[in-house]
Amino acid sequence: MHPRLLALDFDGVICDGLAEYFATACRVCQRIWGAKESQLEPLRSVFARLRPLIETGWEMPLLVWGLQQGIAEAELRQDWPAQRQQLLQQSGIPSDQLAQALDQVRDEWIHADLPGWLGLHRFYPGVGAWLRQIRATGEPRLVILSTKEGRFIQQLLQGEGIQLLRHHILGKEVRAPKSTTLQRLLTAAQLPAAELWFVEDRLQTLEQVKAVPALQDAVLFLAGWGYNLPEERQQAAQDPRLHLLELAQLSQPFEHWVSTARISTPTADPTGPLPRLSIAPAGPEELDQLAGSPLIHSPERPEAGLASLVLTLVELLRQLMEAQVVRQMEAERLTPEQIERAGTSLQTLRDQILHLCELFQIDPADLNVDLGDLGTLLPRKGDYYPGQPHREGSLLELLDRLINTGIVIDGEIDLGLAQLDLIHARLKLVLTSSAKLY
Repeated sequence: MHPRLLALDFDGVICDGLAEYFATACRVCQRIWGAKESQLEPLRSVFARLRPLIETGWEMPLLVWGLQQGIAEAELRQDWPAQRQQLLQQSGIPSDQLAQALDQVRDEWIHADLPGWLGLHRFYPGVGAWLRQIRATGEPRLVILSTKEGRFIQQLLQGEGIQLLRHHILGKEVRAPKSTTLQRLLTAAQLPAAELWFVEDRLQTLEQVKAVPALQDAVLFLAGWGYNLPEERQQAAQDPRLHLLELAQLSQPFEHWVSTARISTPTADPTGPLPRLSIAPAGPEELDQLAGSPLIHSPERPEAGLASLVLTLVELLRQLMEAQVVRQMEAERLTPEQIERAGTSLQTLRDQILHLCELFQIDPADLNVDLGDLGTLLPRKGDYYPGQPHREGSLLELLDRLINTGIVIDGEIDLGLAQLDLIHARLKLVLTSSAKLY
């Protein structure tokens, strides 16, 4: 039992940014309300205890300001939503202005002292290595959902050596509840809800997901190491729809995450439409029928190498297209909808390649060709990321750079066999990114 789509919250699941939260919130308080550092520093421990109450980033400076105004910890804990609204009214500052100030403070800090800003974040023990392993294997499909700006998350992941495509990081710029985002992900991936696993540290968010009929079969986890209270962890442990996950379980096989007795059986809908894949070389039934095909990879059939070669070329095209998507995305030429469509198509193609590898008994790591002095067809380790060259060159990197620059091939080709010229072609080929044509 394992997920095909794994959705993770960032703060409180992957990364502990409590020190950065408090420091950034204090800087906002100093900028907006003129508070002094000496007034705010004594509030650090109280802020840490109340952090589980926070849902979105703009609430953090408001909480610090409320504490600085003398509101008791017990009073804030008892009814934070009501206190939050009252503090907004007293401050006279709308929440969107607070959010803008928070992002501006972070941007300035990152620009002035990126190492210092990164240093205030701590990935939970073992989480970074676990994420790198998932990225290396390509299974399951990984997305991050967060109320933090996606660009900040990408900075932190890169600091840990984790390369995740920007459209796999869905931050607050998505402007939708996580329950809505999860539904959109399932629709785009065309997967049943039972193949979605979601790890979140806020019980309230999980309750919202539970209330969505389309997500009733999703497998939901409360991260026990995150920003939640003991009573919330106890409630999750007693809820048949939720699973309390401990940090030590995270790096274990997925079947150790959950008791199979608590996984709900997907509700069949005989009248509903059959699931479709946006990219599907063949359905599972058709692929299973290939088990007896002469192309199946086995030591007894040397010709089975043809299957590996074809899949290698498909993987080359997939990574090449992915590189172009990344370049256009970073150049801000794509809309969020286009990014989502492209990401879903690329991941679906990746899933199909891995499924075919499984059927043909091919190790996905073997999908490569050694070109001698030219290097390899694909990078030896991991996916290629534009602008970050590997130590060892690959044809993929060369092609991506040529396409990004743009080249013209002009010449004549004669094709034949048995010393006979059979085909003559005169070519003038322009190879470039489509973005450069407009």
